[in-house]
Amino acid sequence: MKYDVIVIGAGVGGLTAAAKLASSGKKTMVIEKIHHIGGTSHIFRRGGFIFPMGPLSFSYPDLVSKILKDIGITQNISYKRSHFQLISPNIDIIYSKPLEDLENSLIKIFPNEKGGVSKFFNKLNEIIGIVDNIYEWNPDYLIGEKRLEAEKKLMEQNKKKYELTKDFSKVSSKEFLDNYIDNSDLKKLLGSQGTYEPVMSMLHLAFMWNVMSEKGIWFPSCGIHGINELLYDRIISESGDVKLNTPIKEIIIENGIAKGVITSGGTTYFSDYIISNADYKTTFLQLVDKIQVPEDFYQKVKNNSFTGSEICVYLGIDPQKIDLKKMRAEHVFYRDQMKPEHTISIQDEDLSRFKNKEIEICFWSEKSDNFVPTNKKSILLRVNFSYDIMEKWRTGVKKRKQGYKEHKQKLAEKIIKVVEKVLPGLSESIIEIEIATPLTYRDWGKRFRGSIAGWSRDLTKVEGFNRELLIRTPVKNLLMAGLYASKELFLGGYPISMYTGITAADYILELSR
Repeated sequence: MKYDVIVIGAGVGGLTAAAKLASSGKKTMVIEKIHHIGGTSHIFRRGGFIFPMGPLSFSYPDLVSKILKDIGITQNISYKRSHFQLISPNIDIIYSKPLEDLENSLIKIFPNEKGGVSKFFNKLNEIIGIVDNIYEWNPDYLIGEKRLEAEKKLMEQNKKKYELTKDFSKVSSKEFLDNYIDNSDLKKLLGSQGTYEPVMSMLHLAFMWNVMSEKGIWFPSCGIHGINELLYDRIISESGDVKLNTPIKEIIIENGIAKGVITSGGTTYFSDYIISNADYKTTFLQLVDKIQVPEDFYQKVKNNSFTGSEICVYLGIDPQKIDLKKMRAEHVFYRDQMKPEHTISIQDEDLSRFKNKEIEICFWSEKSDNFVPTNKKSILLRVNFSYDIMEKWRTGVKKRKQGYKEHKQKLAEKIIKVVEKVLPGLSESIIEIEIATPLTYRDWGKRFRGSIAGWSRDLTKVEGFNRELLIRTPVKNLLMAGLYASKELFLGGYPISMYTGITAADYILELSR
C-alpha cells in the first residue's frame, strides 16, 4: 500500500506532524512500536492513582495552542503555572520567579556577590532579549521557505542579533560565571538551575532561564496526555491511519531516497516521505543501512551523546501521615550533600551517592485532583541514574534477571530515605509505589539507552552538527521530528517536539506544492 507520508513513532512530534499532514489532505499513516500513543508523555494507573510516564509540564503554552489551532484543534485548554524550588545545604529558594525578583533574592542571600550577580543578570537579560522567540527570525531554527525568508531579513534587520547568538553559542557558561561569581553554590544554581557544575553554552543557559523564569512552565487542563489524544483524534477524523504494536525493522532507501518501511512482521509500506519520530541513534544506527548514509554523518550520530537516564519513584500517599511544609513549590530539587564526586563511592547504588545527588520531588497531585483517589496525594521522586549500571539486569526486551524487582525496590527505599529529611513521615505515608529505571525508559519508553531529554547539554559532547534544527537528513525525503530533531531544547522538551513535528509537516507540504 502506498502513502503520501509514513510517520515512524506516535510520540508528540510524530502525532503533530501526522495531524497537520492528514488535515492538509495527505494520505498519512503513523506506525508505533508499542501499544499506546504519546511515547513517554503518557500516563499509567496504579491502585487508583494516575502517574505520568515522562514530562510533568512544559513551557511556551501559547505556541502549543497556536500549533493546535493551525492543525484545526479548537478545544479550549487552560494552563496552570508550575513553580520550582531548590533546597541544598546552603540554599532554599524558589527560582522560577521573574529574573529581576530572582536577582534581588540572590543578592539578599549572597550580599558579597552583589556586583557579580548584577553583571551576570545584565548579560543574561541581554542574551534572552536576543533569543526570545528565536524560531521566528533566526534561519538556523527554520527550514524551507521560512528559512529563506529569514535569511533575506538577516542582512536587513537581524544580522547583529544573529552574530551574537553564534558568539554566545560558543561561550562556556562555566567560564563566563567564573569571571563574575566566587561562591560555588551560587555558580551552580545560575549555571545549571540546580547543584551541578555548569556545562552548557551561554546561549543554551539563556534558553533555560527564559523558559524557567520569564515564559514559565505550565500544566494544561486536559493533561499532557490529553493533548496527545486531541492530536490522535484529529488524525483519525481526517482519515489518517495509526497502527500500534507495529515495530519497524527497516527504512527502505534506494539511491539515497527514502521509499518506505518494512515492519518486523514483514509487511512493506511505501510512501513519498518518511518522518521518523524515533531518536537519531535508533533511526540511523538501527533502522537505516549504514551504507545508505555518508560516513561522516554516521560517525557524528554514533559518537555524539544523548542526555542520560534516571530512576523515577512514583508514590501514592496519605497526606495525613507526612509533613509537607518544606515544599513551597510543586517541584523541589533537593540535594542533601555537596561533596566532590571523587569523595563518594563509585557505586551508584550506595546511599552516600544518593545523598550527593540532586533529587527532583514533584507534588504531582497538585496538578489535578483527578490523578488521585479522594483525600489522597501523590509524589514523584526522580534522580539521574546511569543506564550502564542497570544494563546488567536486562536479558531482553522487557526481560530481567531474577532479583531485578527486589533490587529496584532497594534503590527506591534509599532514595525515599534521603528525601525523608525534607519530607518527614514519607515512608509511613506510602499507599502505592511504582519504580521506573533506565531499563524502563528503554523498553517501555523506547528511548535509546534510556535517554530522557534529547542531546547532551554538555558543549563537548555534541560536536560536528552545523545546524540547530536537525529535521532534514542526508537521506532525501527522510525527515526527523521530536526531541532529537533539535540540537538544543530552546523551547523546552514537549514544545520542541511539537515544533519540529509541525515544521517537518510544513516542509513536506511546501515540497508537494
